[in-house]
Amino acid sequence: MKKTTNSLLALLIFPSFIAAASSVTDYNPSPPFELSQLKPVELKDEINKKTIQAYQPKNPYNIFINYELGMHCVGFDISYCCVIPPYNSIQAQAVESGRDGKKPKLLTPEDKIKLYYYLKDNSYSEGNKMRYWSVLKDVNGNGSMSDPGDNMANYVWKHLFIYKDLEGTLPKDWSIKKRIFIGKDIMVPVDAGPSGKPLAGGYLDYAGDNGGNIVFTDSMIPEVKNVAIKLTASNIWDALGLPLTAFYDSTRKGTIRTITDRDFQPYQYSTVQLHDASGNPILVEGKKVEFFGTNPVDIPNCVMCHSGEGKAAKLSRASGLTLFEKEYAYWKKNYPDESDYMARLSSSSINLLELHDKMFKTTFLKDYNPDASSNRLGIVGSVNCADCHGDNVSGNLQEPRPGTTGYKAIKGRPLTEAIHAIHANFLSDMNDKAGRTVSCQACHPTHWQNPSMNNFETNPYQIIDSSGNNKYADSDQRKAGGGCYLRRDAHTNPAVKPPFFLNDLGKWYLYNVSMKDENDQPIAEIRGLTCTNCHNQLSNELYNYDDLDNVVTQDGKTLRNKPVEEIVKTLAGNDPQRFQDMADPRIKNGNNPLYEFYNNHKGAVLVKATKEANGKLKLLAWNAKEGNPVPYDSASGGSDWWLAAAEPKCASCHAAPFVESEGGKYFPVDQPRKYALYRFSKAHGKIACQSCHESIHGLYPVRADGEDKSIDLTTYQQALQYSADGRYAGPVSCSACHTVNGKGVPVELLGTEYENDYWASVVLLHFMREGDEKLSIKDLVQKYPYSKSRQIVSESWK
Repeated sequence: MKKTTNSLLALLIFPSFIAAASSVTDYNPSPPFELSQLKPVELKDEINKKTIQAYQPKNPYNIFINYELGMHCVGFDISYCCVIPPYNSIQAQAVESGRDGKKPKLLTPEDKIKLYYYLKDNSYSEGNKMRYWSVLKDVNGNGSMSDPGDNMANYVWKHLFIYKDLEGTLPKDWSIKKRIFIGKDIMVPVDAGPSGKPLAGGYLDYAGDNGGNIVFTDSMIPEVKNVAIKLTASNIWDALGLPLTAFYDSTRKGTIRTITDRDFQPYQYSTVQLHDASGNPILVEGKKVEFFGTNPVDIPNCVMCHSGEGKAAKLSRASGLTLFEKEYAYWKKNYPDESDYMARLSSSSINLLELHDKMFKTTFLKDYNPDASSNRLGIVGSVNCADCHGDNVSGNLQEPRPGTTGYKAIKGRPLTEAIHAIHANFLSDMNDKAGRTVSCQACHPTHWQNPSMNNFETNPYQIIDSSGNNKYADSDQRKAGGGCYLRRDAHTNPAVKPPFFLNDLGKWYLYNVSMKDENDQPIAEIRGLTCTNCHNQLSNELYNYDDLDNVVTQDGKTLRNKPVEEIVKTLAGNDPQRFQDMADPRIKNGNNPLYEFYNNHKGAVLVKATKEANGKLKLLAWNAKEGNPVPYDSASGGSDWWLAAAEPKCASCHAAPFVESEGGKYFPVDQPRKYALYRFSKAHGKIACQSCHESIHGLYPVRADGEDKSIDLTTYQQALQYSADGRYAGPVSCSACHTVNGKGVPVELLGTEYENDYWASVVLLHFMREGDEKLSIKDLVQKYPYSKSRQIVSESWK
């Protein structure tokens, strides 16, 4: 048996060693682009007294625009229930480029500038794009839904509060009576986010070195109140939580009842202009300094399965449920302009609530009136899932949520755990030929920017049809597309080229997943990863194991820089099949490892707790040598899902220094001596990872198959704004902000060993963390020597 196990282990791991052995010969120090769109300039080298041929940065200024979530998956008709509230943020960093060899500058309000934002052709939501403020809900709990502000837009946020401002000011004499609640005391304006930022446009707020937009919430531990949640990372400009939809102003005609699948265009253009302190646009050669970014937003595909001939609808009929059929009939009978899509959408919402009432003994439909012309759920009002299910994304740590109205809230499972576990169970037969579940991609948004591709029957890349049936059961879901990940992100782009900067585990994924087909046969073209290659038990276990002294160099306790054999031995008891289930979960003989993961998940340790001499609770670091472990489950109803430890990390597959920042700055979202979330991470000084790589799930280079077949041309076009040759759409290169030499290397590095090695200089900028930008070049290259950077490129090329 031992011999068999060792043989399996060798087969499992061997390809990564082939990659490591051959990677050095592939190394090319030249950049993957030309400098054809850059203006040449001659500079004087004062040290060597030579004239240098260099190239000016492409733009005098750059504004890097991104968003805080991979794809905001949100319903636009909140009449019946709200799983996740509307919430899209525009985030930006502005840089004055270093022309003529000068050093670039990250701009802040101290530079007497402001950033003005707006969304292209998308200035409103409520009305024929969204039902949210018009949906009645008892906010203050007085039994009435007729008071000012009694709507869902206020209701969903009322667990968040401040005392004075959004800077996290906590008065010394604070008391619960002094709390100012979002939604109750500060009502959310129509077509604006919970921070008051309007969708129609305005000025971005700036978060300084400590982050910004800080609100408070209470934890599940009675003694732990006023938990500060930083919603904005440090050194970022943003407009927080805009109620964005996937519909343009100019094309959204008629009432909300007329919406069809073809109306969805999920990759919205967010535009940011550079203004002076007086609010006047800054001009360069007579043109406004203006850049655009991507704000993805789309609706989950509940309608496909939970209405019509969908699987859930059929099972519901078979079990005697009928109200969702009455819902569909009502809209089709009484409103001639009602599209079949919108009738099915309402029907699916009722089906979800009807199933919930039957399975979990809730009473959401106790006052449902199938003939009512408005407020069809009666005194219950629309159902907010976070009332019973904790959710870190919305900052609802308590479970059940205090102040629930319309129904009795009970303590449920964390929201994401509840949704994913039950769907993993019911959809256990919904996988592709390789055995990987297609339900992630089927449920999460799958609309395309090209409206003609939003026909689920005729689009060959859609992973499901209009009834939710799996179209890739005999194929590979990675050849499907639509939505927030597959056929979009760099990880699913077959045109992506090395270097990949992979550690040993990353090489395992490259050769055992990305470069194998649905029959597990090697292929020449990269097919990429799927959702469950990152969102899995292995990601969670690697996080739990970490106790890092230095996250950039990975000193301390970690498995991320170790051989795969050691990871298998430590985390999977030397069992290759168990490791496979953790790293690349596949459904076999009805067994779904992901269901087991979600269903039996235990949250990571958040802190340790002990008592002081006076009996007062004392909280210590998660790795303290004293105290009792307090898991996320005990403190947050959302456990450690999302905005917490269970998020995948770049550091799992990518070699240091291509890793996130250290956590702790945004506690309890992240933790010290662990990796922070990608969205909160910085490199190259205070530059956000997202500024150069874009936001997660839409990482450069996104796949571009032409205007007709590209899911997301917006992000591709965004990347070209910073491109040195107008073709390269990879991560933003040095030439966007720096004067560079013929190798694309910043001229500041001339005279060092880095000057003729583009990729080694890329390693250097990832080594640089906050404060390193202040070092002299001499001290910088001494701290991060070329030999080390060159070695990293060679060993992690692919």
